[in-house]
Amino acid sequence: MADRRVRRFIGGVMALAVVTAGLSACGGDDDGAAGTEKIVFDSWGGDFQKSQTELLFTPFEAESKIDVVELSDGENIYAKVKSQAGQEAGEIDMVHGDASWLMRGRKDNLWAKIDYSALPADQVYEDARDEYGVGILYWSFNIVYNPAKFAGEAPDTWADVWDYAIRNPKRVAMWSARPNYVIEAALMAAGVQPGAVYPLTDQKIDQAYAKLDEIKDKVAWYESGAQGGRLFEQGQVDIGLYYGGDAFSLKIDGKAPTVVWDQGLYTRDYWLIPANAPHKQQALQLLNFALQPQRQAQFADRTGYGPVAPAAVDQISAATQARLTSVEPNKSRQLSYDYRWWGENDDVQLQRWTKWLRG
Repeated sequence: MADRRVRRFIGGVMALAVVTAGLSACGGDDDGAAGTEKIVFDSWGGDFQKSQTELLFTPFEAESKIDVVELSDGENIYAKVKSQAGQEAGEIDMVHGDASWLMRGRKDNLWAKIDYSALPADQVYEDARDEYGVGILYWSFNIVYNPAKFAGEAPDTWADVWDYAIRNPKRVAMWSARPNYVIEAALMAAGVQPGAVYPLTDQKIDQAYAKLDEIKDKVAWYESGAQGGRLFEQGQVDIGLYYGGDAFSLKIDGKAPTVVWDQGLYTRDYWLIPANAPHKQQALQLLNFALQPQRQAQFADRTGYGPVAPAAVDQISAATQARLTSVEPNKSRQLSYDYRWWGENDDVQLQRWTKWLRG
């Protein structure tokens, strides 16, 4: 789902008016005809999207009188946006996108530009603002483990995870959907210091695969957060690479697993507006609504994902802050995922990953 700051958010009707008025931000304007006050939003489904609906979309509809039509295409969102790119006006107005999609979409001219003159410059953390997208939330991949299995020395490095996998086959969970994050973990397991992981190079990628070869047949690979969560909750694994925020909602014998912030990898998801979205103005209104500090705080409390609005932090309980990847001291203990490099190299790296995993 690291960096720095302390700033202020300007929300409410005034900022909403600014966004609407300045909407050259996203390129064209809306048809404005009766019956077109809607947004088609594509997200990830499940409990996560249920939280988006209850905390963001439903109250937005009540306040704005704009309908939010929800889709749940998950990993297929990018392909769907790309398939509509050839049309003059697409179907989808806004998506919840992975950070690497932002970069891939820039190459394919998929996204509308965000005109930050229409948004308060200090509304969002600097590292969650991009020319073509605005951060939704922060999340992370971390070492997560069942403390009952580690009564002695607690694991706190990827080298510890690798050692455990070798000594305890199939008791370690690792993500298999993409090489992203796994490559970085493998490099740290090989002894590369977090500050030296980036920039990724061909030599480092080869080094990561050599390290992954050591545990390829000794770990439990999972493709989705739900599948990985079940591995932990059903006692099939003791430790692994898992989502830091999601881990706090897991229960292993009634208790949440431990999340290790050191050597974690934090990133952000983005609000992305397709270049040919038919309802850009309404989409920007939803964006402004979702960035209000109270909305960000509520969402963090519900989901465990870090807020992108600095002013939201003071509205979040100390207990919840302690579990959020974007709140200090957690954030600076982690490595900021290089979504720009991955966005440029996703396709090639995925081909290599798929071949390795199946080989």
